[in-house]
Amino acid sequence: MKTPSNSSSRAASSFPLPNLLKSLSMSISDLPTRVIFFQVRDTKLKLQRLAEMTQTHFEKRDPFIIFVEDIKAQTFVDDLLWKLPETSFLPHTATDDTTKDLVAITKSKTNVNQARSAFNLCPTPLLLEGPLRLIYDFEDLTSPSKKELSSLRFDAYKQAHYLIEAVTA
Repeated sequence: MKTPSNSSSRAASSFPLPNLLKSLSMSISDLPTRVIFFQVRDTKLKLQRLAEMTQTHFEKRDPFIIFVEDIKAQTFVDDLLWKLPETSFLPHTATDDTTKDLVAITKSKTNVNQARSAFNLCPTPLLLEGPLRLIYDFEDLTSPSKKELSSLRFDAYKQAHYLIEAVTA
């Protein structure tokens, strides 16, 4: 007597489904980096967005890094995160060395805490190799020179084939 499992197992083994699934599967590192540009017209909104995004990633226990241009900006953001949100504070470290802290503020152009999400506060685009999958940036309309720098960063991200999204306040 023939068993149905014999013929069905032969048919299943010749079906190319596993190969198809392998070719369709992508790892996170294969996905393009996403850039979210927050359109801002005043400094208060910039600080609010920075604090909100930092808090969101901290609450998710998602490592987050903030890139700044110099020690003055690093100190400013460090102080800001100890004061905001007003009802508490956001634990973080200001460092240019490797750290395991969830939130890091750095003036180096290295991902010191292996974060997948970052906020770029530098006048230059953030085009780093590595695990960054999401970059927040500002379309800064507070002055003509900052607007021009925002446009240059936008163009650089576009040329790097990053996915770009704009968010207005």
